[in-house]
Amino acid sequence: METCDICGELQDFKIFEEYSICTTCADIMEDVMGEYFLRTIWKSEPKAHGAYLKYLNNTTKYISDYKKLSQKSDKHTKDVSARVSGVLENGSDHPSKKRYFEHMQKVLEWLGATPYFYHYYFKDYYVCPTCHASIFEKYTRRDVGDWMVISCSECDTVIKKYFSPKSV
Repeated sequence: METCDICGELQDFKIFEEYSICTTCADIMEDVMGEYFLRTIWKSEPKAHGAYLKYLNNTTKYISDYKKLSQKSDKHTKDVSARVSGVLENGSDHPSKKRYFEHMQKVLEWLGATPYFYHYYFKDYYVCPTCHASIFEKYTRRDVGDWMVISCSECDTVIKKYFSPKSV
């Protein structure tokens, strides 16, 4: 059995085909990536020169979408890491929460050292699998209980569901 690239524990299940990441780290990765995914696609298109911008966007869509995913990944990793460090420094009443945040810190350190993982992780989320609309332009976000659901606004296909912890 392989060990997890992030925490060194035994990998119990192959979640990411090209990476050895255990289930615990993969679950935490989903929390981190969910926030990043939403922050990345949340940007609104500038209003000025709309037709020209639309032309540029259509001709360079996939290159710019690819760049959007890596442009602020380092900043995101540092921001979340700082929040996690703050939570750990202030202490936690629940040992399970403390373990979660300590493990999250390992995931964030690994992401900081492995920024190309962002492209691997998001490779299937650039466009809607049903209608091929760009998720950077055509998406909706709904909170359903403890889950954040991102769907295509053109055809309502669910693109990704994330568990959204309210603690960080």
